[in-house]
Amino acid sequence: MCDVSATADIVAKRTDVLRALTTPLTKPELVEALDTSRSTVDRAVGALQDCRLVEREGSRYRVTFAGEEALAAYEGFLDRLETLLAAQPVLAALDGHVDVDPAILHGADVVESTRAAPEAPIEHTISLFEGATKFRGTGPAVIPRYIDAMVGLVERGATVELVVTQTVADALESEYPDGLADLTDAATLSLFVTDEPMSTAVWTAERPSGTVSGLVTYADAGISGVVNNDTETMNAWAADQYEAYRESATRLD
Repeated sequence: MCDVSATADIVAKRTDVLRALTTPLTKPELVEALDTSRSTVDRAVGALQDCRLVEREGSRYRVTFAGEEALAAYEGFLDRLETLLAAQPVLAALDGHVDVDPAILHGADVVESTRAAPEAPIEHTISLFEGATKFRGTGPAVIPRYIDAMVGLVERGATVELVVTQTVADALESEYPDGLADLTDAATLSLFVTDEPMSTAVWTAERPSGTVSGLVTYADAGISGVVNNDTETMNAWAADQYEAYRESATRLD
């Protein structure tokens, strides 16, 4: 029987064999399926049998329940690692005020702002708002495209709650008075101001097709990137982040 370390090692090395043996095969069939040598197959199958990840059934070999679960766990780990690496440039902009649950990255869409496509995070995020009946979000920066999106939601009858910093409220009043008027005059929109430090934005949109949430990070030049996801974990995390700011905020009339 193999220990955890040995099992992890053999799964990583013999993933192709485990995948192939989800359908029972003879060794000659496995050699053909993997396009490898018989000696390599013998060593791989033997090692997997030692860890009870593969078993013999007549002349064929197949993955055991433990083998199936180990393969699923390893492939899930690779998926999470891939997302983490993709999110690294976006998450690098976080500061100590934001406690990110790594689980929000599982299955997330990560869009980084690049020189070639600086608006890509904004456009991707706004596309997720379409059809929303309720929207809640925070904002540490004035992004005209987001303001237009909020006005659009309100005009379509969505209920919108926004929590912004005093700096953002001041900037809206001085630089975008028409946009601020559109927001504060809307019957279905509530605008709140907080004195709490805010370095990122979080949002949640409730749509007929399901709820989706996101995290927006910022660099000196503007938006660094976004992490958007529709999982229960992401939605719960974003709701907690929003409520923490909402509790300390006062309504802007």
